[in-house]
Amino acid sequence: MPEGATEILVDITDKINQDPRLFEIYRDFYKSYIDSGYWTTIWEPLTIHPYVREVIGKEASLFYLHAALQRLPLTEQKYSEKGLSQELFVETLKDIGVWVQHAYQLVGYYAIGNFGWIWRHLEAKMFRLGGMQFMATPFSGVVKGFYNFKEDVLLLLCGDGLELRANGDMQGVCNKEKTTDGFVTEYLETEDYYIGHPVTSIGKGLNTQVKLEKTKWTKVLDKDDILLEVHIPRDTKFDMDSLQDTYKQAKAFYAAYFPEIEYKGMVSHSWLFTPQLREMLPSSSNIVKFQKQFYLYPTAGSERFLWNFVFNELTEIKDAKPDTLLRKQVLRYLEEGKEIFDMNGVFLDICGDFGTVTYER
Repeated sequence: MPEGATEILVDITDKINQDPRLFEIYRDFYKSYIDSGYWTTIWEPLTIHPYVREVIGKEASLFYLHAALQRLPLTEQKYSEKGLSQELFVETLKDIGVWVQHAYQLVGYYAIGNFGWIWRHLEAKMFRLGGMQFMATPFSGVVKGFYNFKEDVLLLLCGDGLELRANGDMQGVCNKEKTTDGFVTEYLETEDYYIGHPVTSIGKGLNTQVKLEKTKWTKVLDKDDILLEVHIPRDTKFDMDSLQDTYKQAKAFYAAYFPEIEYKGMVSHSWLFTPQLREMLPSSSNIVKFQKQFYLYPTAGSERFLWNFVFNELTEIKDAKPDTLLRKQVLRYLEEGKEIFDMNGVFLDICGDFGTVTYER
C-alpha cells in the first residue's frame, strides 16, 4: 500500500475506535456486504454513507477498504491451508495498493475506485502468476464451442436468444439504441445435429444457421464449464513469450494446488479484445498476437473500457494527446466516427498450446 494511504488507514482506525456511530456503520457494512459474501455476487458502485463522507472527507472510500482488509487474516489462512507461499500472497494482494495509487494519480488523493474488484484477492479466489491474474470461474454459456478433431477446427455457435445487429455485433454496443435490422439467434440440439448461428473469430454472429453433425463435431464448451478467467495487470510486461510462460506457470500451479478444478482453458473480458485494434496496430503487435489467441464472441462493449486503459477515466477526447502510436490510432478512429468496443474471448486447451493457435481457417 502506498505510504500515504497507509497513514490514512491508521487514522481511520483511530476514528472508528473513538466514534460509536462510525463504528456502527463500519460493523454493519462489514457484516451485510463483506462477511455475508454479498460483494462476491454483484458489481455495483460503492455507496458512501453521508456521515462517513462528513468525518473522513474525500478519502471516504478508504473507510470501506479498511473494512475489506479485515479479511486479510482469513485470506492468509486460506493460503496457508493450501500450502501457498507468502510470496504469492504478497504478489497477488499488492494489486489492491496498485489501484489505490492509480486513483491518486488520477484525482490527487488516495481512493479505491473499483471496490467491487478486490474481493477476488481477499477471498483467495484469484492469484497473480507471472504477468497475469487467474481465477477459476464457470462459463456463462452465451456461446457454445464445438471441435472437429479430424479437421482440427474450433467453431463457436451463439446460444439461444442473443439479440444481434445485422452485421453480427451485439445490440447495445457503444450504448446505442437497438437497430431495426437485427436478428435474434436460435440454438437447437437434435439427435443428430447441433444447429445454431456461427460466430466468426473476431466475434460476429452470422445471420444464417449451420448444422453440425454430432458424428463429426464434439461439444467442448457449454454453460458452467470451468475456465480460468484471466486479467492483465497494468504493470505487466506485455510480450507473448512472457505471457506464454505465464500460462504454463498457471497450468502447473492449478495442477499442484487445485487438482480438483478441471478447467478447459481461459476466458477474458478485456479492452485488449477490442477487435478494431487489428486495424490500428501492425500484425507484429503483441496486443494483436495476444488477441488472436482468443476466439472472440458478441459482447455489448463500449469505447470507455479501452479508453480508460489507453488514456484514463478522466481524460476527455478534446484533451487527449496522441503521444503514442496506439493513442494516435484510437483518436483517429473516433474522429472518423467509427465504433470501438471491447469483447469477450475464450481460449481452449483442446486447440493446442497457448501462443500457437489460429482460428482463421
